[in-house]
Order: sequence, then C-alpha cells, then structure tokens
Amino acid sequence: MVCRRGYCLAYVIFLVLFWLVLWHKTAPNEGSSSPILQDADYHIPDFDGTSTSCRCGRSPEMNQWPPLHVPQDLVCPDSTYDLTLCVSVNSSASLMPTMLHERLKWLEKSGLATGDKRWDIDAEGKEKNALLRWFLLEGYKQDGSEDGYQMYPLAINLTNTIKAITHGMPAPHAPITNPNIRLLRVSRTACAPKSEEPTEEERYDLVVIYRSTVYNFEDRERIRNATRDLPSGMRVVFMVGLPRTDGGGNLYHMNGGFDLRLPERAGAAAQSWAHRSAEARRRLFAESDLYGDLVIGDYTDTYVNLTYKLITCHRWASAFCKDKSDAFLFLDDDFDFNANSLLTYMRGLARPKRRQLLSGPMIYWRRVLRPFKNADRNKWAITMREVPWTRLPPYAMGAATLIGTEVLTELVVAEAYTRFLWVDDAFLGFVVAKLPFRNFQNMKGFYLESTNNKKALISHVPFKVSLQWFEDSAKQIFNNLRL
Repeated sequence: MVCRRGYCLAYVIFLVLFWLVLWHKTAPNEGSSSPILQDADYHIPDFDGTSTSCRCGRSPEMNQWPPLHVPQDLVCPDSTYDLTLCVSVNSSASLMPTMLHERLKWLEKSGLATGDKRWDIDAEGKEKNALLRWFLLEGYKQDGSEDGYQMYPLAINLTNTIKAITHGMPAPHAPITNPNIRLLRVSRTACAPKSEEPTEEERYDLVVIYRSTVYNFEDRERIRNATRDLPSGMRVVFMVGLPRTDGGGNLYHMNGGFDLRLPERAGAAAQSWAHRSAEARRRLFAESDLYGDLVIGDYTDTYVNLTYKLITCHRWASAFCKDKSDAFLFLDDDFDFNANSLLTYMRGLARPKRRQLLSGPMIYWRRVLRPFKNADRNKWAITMREVPWTRLPPYAMGAATLIGTEVLTELVVAEAYTRFLWVDDAFLGFVVAKLPFRNFQNMKGFYLESTNNKKALISHVPFKVSLQWFEDSAKQIFNNLRL
C-alpha cells in the first residue's frame, strides 16, 4: 500500500511528536559532569594514503588537487583510476603539534592532567586517545555547545593546508583519512575521462550523483526511466561499490566492539544477496557496459562503508567534472528530483553563488547514540572514543546535499584531514565544522514525504506502509530515547 494522504498525515504527526520529545531529551545539560569511559579497546584503522605509492600517474603536479590533467594524472596501467590524495609534507613542519596536543600539554604542565600512560601520545604524534583524554579533562564542560568541535582530529587550522594542496605545495601535516580507492569504471555519459577541453554539450548546470546501493538494480532502472528526457544542462550518474563477499548479510562487527544489524529495506536486500556476490558483480558490470552511467569504486558497498562512498563521490566529482559543472546534487536512490524546478533554481543564482553552495535538509536532533548490546538497535551507534560529545555538530541529512564546485574542492582536502567516522553525514558535519567560513544552509524545496507537491525540488519516493515499517520506526524511537 503506497503512502496516501491519511497515512502521510499520520506519519508527519508521528515525526513532529518524535522530534519534540527528542529535542527535550537532547537539550544540553549545563550541569553535566565528566562522563564515564564506556569501552576500552577501540582501534582507529589506518587510512593514511601517503604510506602507499600514492597515485599511478607521475606528472610533476602530482601533489595538487584537483588534478591538473584528468585522466592522465589518475589513470593506472590496468585502466583503473586512482583517487588517492597525494600530499607532500613540509619536512620542516612535519612535527608541528596540533591544537589538541598543545592543549593536552598545557593541561599536564598546569597539573590538571594526571600521569596515566594509557593516554600517552606516541612518538609519531598520532591522535589515538587524545580527543577522549581532552574531553574527560575539560571538554565535557562545553558539551552541547559548538565551541569544542575544532578539537576533533586532526585539530589544525585547515586554511593553510587547503591553500597548499590546491596549489601543489608542501602541506604542514600529513592526511589521516586518505583511503586508496580506485575506480574500476567511470561514467561515459557525464564528465567522461577526456584529455580535450570540454565542449559546450559537456558543460552542465548541475550533475546529479546518486549514491546507489550496489544491489538496487531496480531503483536505478526506475531513475533512468524517470530521467530519460532530462533538459540540457543536467546529467545523472550512479556511484556504487562492489558486493560484499564474506556472506555477512546485514550483520556488521564494528571497530568499537559492538555489532550492528541493518534493519528495514536495506537490511533485507543485504540478506537476500549475502551469498550471491558473484551474480551481483556480473549484473553490475553488465549494467555499466549497457548504460555507461555508473562510477564503480573498488571498496565494499555496505551500509557501514558509506563514508568511503561519500569520499569517492566527492573526489570523482571534483576531479572528473572540473571545469564542467558549477554544482552537484548528491542523492540517495530512494529520492526523486524535479529537473525543471532544479534547473530554474540553479539558473536563478549567479555563477559565483552556485559554486559556493553548501546546503541540505538540516538535522535538528543531533544526539549521539551509544551502542546497545542488541545489534538491532545500533543503526547509528557511535562509541565515546569516536565522538565523546553527547551532541554532534550541525549537519545535513546525507540523503540529499547540494554542493558547489569551489566548496567541493575544500571538502575533498578537509575530509582527508578529518578522522574517519563511519556515520557519513555526521562525518561531513565534522568536516564542515573544521572549515572556516563554511556552514550548512537548510535546503529549500526539500520534502521528505510531500510527493504530490509539484514545487518540490527533491522528494522521497512513496513508501509502503507495513508492519515491518512500524516495527523499525519504533525501534529507532526507542534508541533515541534510550528506552
């Protein structure tokens, strides 16, 4: 049964009541005291791409982003494309302490930090437990405000780093989140890899990039049918990874020492394809050959790897669409867009304004959810070592973000200097919080369930009301209210 007016009204009332209760529950507590450490064996993976051979290309401008020569600077001998951010670190500044390290040293000299070897920072200056250490000492006093988010690793002023990398100069610090992701296939229908200057037909007002789950073959076909007659100036591509091969289905063992079982439609699809990865891979590459609108990364396409997909989306758009589009719309594949309304909106903005866009449907409840023993309740769980605050910085719903090309360049660099967080939209919130003079703006014309509104720029695909849907929704409410 498709969501109709009565169901949608009930759903809206349900969401409003949920938000009001949650807002009350998550309001910052000014009298809060130092929190208790909840887990002891968290391990931050090493995503430092500079420890590898960097990219395949070997041009003199290898350390510049966006790459000057695409595809030459990215192509590998096996015809794949390497999106690693190559960074030359200024040797004279490589041991520069971060703001977080400087603050911890001051606290220790002031006698406010006790000598506990568990918290020692290693000789290479990597920030393993430093953030939680600082938070337990003094950061908790500002919990709920936005003043402390600049301490999220890597706690540096990004202005000089962005300027250095965008000009191909040595940077003060090495990146900490720089996965070596290769593209096995790239789009032939938008931002195709060509050495020549783009023609007028290859310059766009907007490129829509769907972050599509690898198994959602029918969703991609639905979107193609709906966008078959797009107006000139707009293109659609799909970003996917590779099928999971370990047979784990919808269950994930997280680095924080807890398990996550993905619910709802996405979890059911992961279970259905758990032992059919070879079939999914064959269908995926056949789909790419047929339509030419897929960008396929070599990462495993799972719910807990969405941050990989976000980084890949941003790097592909920044590199391959350089000088071809002023803005990008990043969408989940269960959302539709009104092409004519979007183009009217985009063309109503001066070009400098389009290139500076950073907007999305803002999330107003930002409580950090801690892991439960029950894996079914950990859809958005974050450990205290990952994020010690009880509230996240302002961020937009990952389902839809509108980003200008100049902002995207800054994001690509800033993401490499922001500690990996598996919740992708929260990760992007920390990235933006570290950028001076950048803030998310609430996206106009976004409607979660207003599918009949012809003025909507973006709207959710009508969903089916079922007992399972109510059960999953109730679980998420209980999670947020810690019931």
